[in-house]
Amino acid sequence: MPRERLTTERVLAEFERVIQSNRHFHLDDSVDVNVVHVEMPHGGTGTKRAEINLETHLMKKRSIIRIQNNDQICLARALVVAKAKIENDSRDRQIRNPERPLQTRLARELHQNAAVPLGPCGLDEVKQFQTYLSNYQINIVSKDHQNALIYTGPDQEKRIYLYLHDNHYDVITKMPGFFARKKYCHTCKKAYDHREDHLCPNACKCCRFPDCPIESWVHCND
Repeated sequence: MPRERLTTERVLAEFERVIQSNRHFHLDDSVDVNVVHVEMPHGGTGTKRAEINLETHLMKKRSIIRIQNNDQICLARALVVAKAKIENDSRDRQIRNPERPLQTRLARELHQNAAVPLGPCGLDEVKQFQTYLSNYQINIVSKDHQNALIYTGPDQEKRIYLYLHDNHYDVITKMPGFFARKKYCHTCKKAYDHREDHLCPNACKCCRFPDCPIESWVHCND
């Protein structure tokens, strides 16, 4: 976030967002707030061979689709791969395969259609892609921010999650698997193991599921 847009209200709102939604926290005069400035990362390059531990970790995760490229359009590549999986595209395997020309062609077309210049992409470019891909919600999880979300687009039924690490974007296919948890709340953007561990504000107070369907109405005679 640009420094000129950082206000007390925004800081408190972000603080409230990241704490557990079923916990209560009261601010008083004894609370100190430390603000640390972190340069936002950019993606575009291929994966770095020096990150052996991270590569091994990602290769073991079935919830990650690795984007392998030697150019600077890994964000667009990740987006077209994620879209193909969400839409059950019949060309899904071809699009995933970096040795086939289809992934490159679709990624370049996405850059052109979204009016994003070819090259490394940061959050400004993510927002441009989000504007073009308005039927999807783009989410960016950042390694440099302790695997926290650094960008979430407007809520949509179709959600794309990307992992930004070492100036490179990969596709997250399953958020519970990525965080080694059993469940993930797409409303609160929190991973958890048991339903009672996380009460979403939009969830039914009885079944604890969001958007609980109403099967029938019971009218009182009084």
